[in-house]
Amino acid sequence: MSGLVTVGALFLCLVLALQLLSARRARRALERRLAVADRAAHTDPLTGLANRAGLHRALDRQRATSRPGDHVAMILMDLDGLKETNDLYGHDFGDSVLVAAAKQIQETVTRRTHDEAGLAACAARLGGDEFVVLLGADVNSGVAAEDAEALADELCAGIASAEVMAEMPIRCTASAGVAVLPAHRMHQLITAADKAMYRAKSTRSGTSRYQPLNDVSERIPRHRTALVALEGGAFQKEAQA
Repeated sequence: MSGLVTVGALFLCLVLALQLLSARRARRALERRLAVADRAAHTDPLTGLANRAGLHRALDRQRATSRPGDHVAMILMDLDGLKETNDLYGHDFGDSVLVAAAKQIQETVTRRTHDEAGLAACAARLGGDEFVVLLGADVNSGVAAEDAEALADELCAGIASAEVMAEMPIRCTASAGVAVLPAHRMHQLITAADKAMYRAKSTRSGTSRYQPLNDVSERIPRHRTALVALEGGAFQKEAQA
């Protein structure tokens, strides 16, 4: 009788162990699916950079980790003449231009982040031919501005030197706007960087830095819809506080 009880107990332990193993496998599979879904929700499918949702999450994270007195920098870039390229060669080639530009941005940001820990917090495609690089916080606004402007110049130079396709050696250029603001005004970063980028594009200066004193004379950003989407939620609440 005791032998049957022992066998029954062992069998029950085996069943429980198999159920536990199955539950663990199911949990790991679910975690993988959730990770894939999360990446898809925050990644631009064409370029592999963060999308607007990914940038918004990076901004939330940056705001949560910033200290009093920190300054945050952002670079907003716009490719020059992409519409004409699309009209001349087609949208598939235009997509190749975007992919080549994104590759240059990612390689440059990765290299600079490796050399200078914490320099870049996020590289994203805002939409269309516009790209954003969010930099890590720095208590010194002058240092933050110097780092951002140096990176913007390097990014523009890299994009200008990138060959899109070997069989069609066409290159593109980019205009960049740099904005540096206190962390508590982070919700205004995209608008400020956009104004600086527009100035760089209109003056063909390559890179321009946002100057608050000139804000009254600046235009309203032409892609206000995208900016409002990014500056909503927590950032909008912060601005109203």
